[in-house]
Amino acid sequence: MTGILKVEGTIDLTQFWPTGSSDADTTKIKVTVARDSFSFAADGKTFRPTRALVGAFSVGTGRRAVIDAKNRITVRLQGIDAPELHFKAPALRRRPDVDDVRRAAFNRANKAERRQYWAETATLALSAKLATFAEEIVPCTMLSLVDYPYEVVDTYGRLVGTVEVQGLELNRWLVTEGWAFPTFYSSMSSDEIEGLLTAMRTGRRKRRIWPSYSTDVNAFDEMLIYRGASAEHDPAADRGPVLMPKLYRRQVAYRMERAARITRRPFVDYLQRSADSCFLTDDFLENGVHSAEARHLHEFVEDGDFTLQPQELVFREKPSSVVDGQGNRIEVF
Repeated sequence: MTGILKVEGTIDLTQFWPTGSSDADTTKIKVTVARDSFSFAADGKTFRPTRALVGAFSVGTGRRAVIDAKNRITVRLQGIDAPELHFKAPALRRRPDVDDVRRAAFNRANKAERRQYWAETATLALSAKLATFAEEIVPCTMLSLVDYPYEVVDTYGRLVGTVEVQGLELNRWLVTEGWAFPTFYSSMSSDEIEGLLTAMRTGRRKRRIWPSYSTDVNAFDEMLIYRGASAEHDPAADRGPVLMPKLYRRQVAYRMERAARITRRPFVDYLQRSADSCFLTDDFLENGVHSAEARHLHEFVEDGDFTLQPQELVFREKPSSVVDGQGNRIEVF
């Protein structure tokens, strides 16, 4: 990739928990943008304004406006994953083994949003760091190494990239400070992966989330529920084992199926059904996405333990597309 998409905008600090619901994870950072905030450099140097994403929709897991009604985009901080602050399992798809009774039981079990230890603390750390730049509204820049519009938007309609505030790259800061795990995707370059691996080596010495990293896929705390806006944070109570967040999200969905008596099979069987495609990081860095051996997440579960650490895997990016209001694919910036 030689192109770079740049988005100039602002981050509203009131969105972060506990005054709001946003967290330090990749899913909830909102960047407010003006309609002329987008520019693209095909050569990676010469930026020109682009309106390719204005009025555009992402098509992947559903159809979503890239810029919402409040003139905002949602950014997934590339290459990182912080403990989950509030997660609900995706709605059940129509399946022959799920009748209306079991579907209703699944929905009841899935009503509460689940969280992991350290999620509240990591969110507060990010919010406090951003508050050193401004009281409420922080100017920022999002950068993404892409050549085509469909490469910048993930399957959930989020723009994927790095967010910088006055020269500070938030992605790397969260990993360097030990508040997030590096979590790689096949859309990333080798340089981006290597940079976060370097940051991780420092982050592990901070003794924040890393000493709590858990490989036990059978452990699940039913009492860890999202506590909502305005809850009072207790740092001592927010410490405990943390499964890799991507694996945790699968675990929540599995637990909801267990509660609804949709499945009684072990978690590793659920992972096999999910068939998350991935690569070993060393293999990916050496051979690239087209030559590295495709693996699956369930392969690395043995006797209830996940045998790898987050930075040892590169997940295959799920496909998405970007279309205009008439459904025509947008091919160029």
